[in-house]
Amino acid sequence: MFIFGKKKKDKDKEKNLSKAALPAESAYKLPLKLEEKMELIQPYLIKNDDMVGRPFCLGGEHEIKGYVIHLEGMIDNISLQQDVLRSLMFYACGEELNKRGTDYLIDHIYKNCLNVSQIEKVYNLDNLLQAVFDGFVILIFDGISEALKIDIRKTDRRGIEEPDLERALRGAKEGFVENVIVNTALVRRRLRDTNLVIEKLIIGRRTRTDVVLMYIEDIADPEIVINVRDKLNRIDMDGILGTEYIEQLIEDHHYTPFPQFKTTERPDKVMMELLEGRIVIMADGSPDALIIPSVFNSFLQASEDYIERPVISFYNRLFRYLAFILAVSLPALYIALLSFNPELIPVQLLITLAQGRDKVPFPVVLEVMIQEVIIQLVIETGLRLPVPMGQTIGVVAGIVLGQAAITAGLASPAIIIIIAVTTISTFALPNSTLVMASRIVRIFMILMAAAFGIFGFSVGWFLLLTHLISLESMGVPYFSPYAPMRYPDLKDSILRGFISKMTKRPVSIPGQNPVRKRETDG
Repeated sequence: MFIFGKKKKDKDKEKNLSKAALPAESAYKLPLKLEEKMELIQPYLIKNDDMVGRPFCLGGEHEIKGYVIHLEGMIDNISLQQDVLRSLMFYACGEELNKRGTDYLIDHIYKNCLNVSQIEKVYNLDNLLQAVFDGFVILIFDGISEALKIDIRKTDRRGIEEPDLERALRGAKEGFVENVIVNTALVRRRLRDTNLVIEKLIIGRRTRTDVVLMYIEDIADPEIVINVRDKLNRIDMDGILGTEYIEQLIEDHHYTPFPQFKTTERPDKVMMELLEGRIVIMADGSPDALIIPSVFNSFLQASEDYIERPVISFYNRLFRYLAFILAVSLPALYIALLSFNPELIPVQLLITLAQGRDKVPFPVVLEVMIQEVIIQLVIETGLRLPVPMGQTIGVVAGIVLGQAAITAGLASPAIIIIIAVTTISTFALPNSTLVMASRIVRIFMILMAAAFGIFGFSVGWFLLLTHLISLESMGVPYFSPYAPMRYPDLKDSILRGFISKMTKRPVSIPGQNPVRKRETDG
């Protein structure tokens, strides 16, 4: 396909473009006469009320009829009127066109008439109709078989603001929106490297979602880039709603609760990940960026860790690791100690716990499970209700239900404290997908402790660590730098070394250029 205003696309990419169910003749060249073209397009104009068009005539001695087609609400109407129709109706024809004839028309329009940058020739009905439904403006003319596809799509979007789930005390306050063009610009503004590559793909036979693959060419591992690109090209389904679908379709392990790819809505975090050799996927309609590959350690890190001083970052990270351990193990440990190994509990504490459970009619396991169900219902209710109402109901429900359960003798004060600490620890984790994984693992640990006590609790942690060690993210060990041990990466694990000393990129992430900062004397 001959393209004005931008580089020629690869033939392979053209083959990958999805095709709608069109008549057989749509693959043939467009007819010369405008009436014959309109006969082919008319059925689609009739059945789609948002598909609009209008005739116009090119000015000049040789009057040439034309027709413009577009989808209502998808294009910039002001640009259509001023940059396209006004130019065509008043300035499109002249003495040069009169001498050379209609074959010269499209080149003349591009070079001398239209004030838009992205214009392509379209040769058949299939591509013409698909371009209309992709949001482009189509121009067809009498006496010329080719049509023009013009990109003046409207970019309405919500304002750029800080993401709700990734708030930072210090640093940038910008977050991605649902427009992939805006999102790539936010990254480009921060990372002005000529080696930053942005590849655009179209995925989904019917939704034709714009997807962006982003990486730094001289840092990212070429094998991982090829692997990710191949997996994206192999996606063949009707619709892709965002990066959430892509994540599930390209991950290697489908039955694990742990996320294999990190997601973020922060441009500054995407920039840092690209500089470490990772690959980023973004999709139109989704504010989340997918970071590939990812390791478990990165899910417990936050962007402000690199803004604060190393001591403060270490302190924060230490508590995040503690929060994960408490979120996964605290209820299970309570069951194991109270039901199977009470001799491990100090006597005074054991007496207090026994007195609190004096009137509770349920065994410890059932008591814990009832409170887990209640707290999960409260969390889900708070998420589904409007924000002000959800926060109020969550707080009121937690206080009222907890106090009522103790008064009625259905729960002990100790279990209310255990569940409260567990819930707080869960929400102290900086990644929302890891929060969901910790809830599922907690149920598994509760069942193991209920069946086998401390032994089951230990086996549960052994199985959990074995599972984490066995996972991979695009071929990268998920539990590195701990297993396999990558000693150079330990300075950015629980610890966070001085930025001046972090001269190498992470060994855990394959890449071409390991040097991040050149060392200087003194």
